[in-house]
Amino acid sequence: MNQVILASHGKLAQGMKDTLNMIVGNLETVQAFSSYRDEEKNIKESIEKAIKNNYGKNDIYILTDILGGSVNNDVMSLLKDYPKLHIIAGMNLPLVISIAISENISNKTLEQFIKESQQAIVDCNKLINKNLNKKEEEL
Repeated sequence: MNQVILASHGKLAQGMKDTLNMIVGNLETVQAFSSYRDEEKNIKESIEKAIKNNYGKNDIYILTDILGGSVNNDVMSLLKDYPKLHIIAGMNLPLVISIAISENISNKTLEQFIKESQQAIVDCNKLINKNLNKKEEEL
């Protein structure tokens, strides 16, 4: 089974995990880590502790909130010691669900999950207007 680590600023990662649990049930393979300005323990240390036991045994996917943010940068620095980690920035719920419920994810499958999660970002106003215009043209 894959290990999935959600990492974010504030409470986004925990909220994502809570929502995932509502939808698919409690997955013990998914952990959430949050970074706060006033914390004493670095998020990198917490994540590294979580991956040490499973590294080399399972595929480990770390999803961060934003590319180039401090959380993402801290996680990226782990690649030096753990080059088999899969780190993905810009997590959203469709991506989290896809990775969390899948086993044996190939690089091609991961690319597909990312593409599908990007397509889940939709300007609903534009979508509605497009459909309204289409219906008007049919009249």
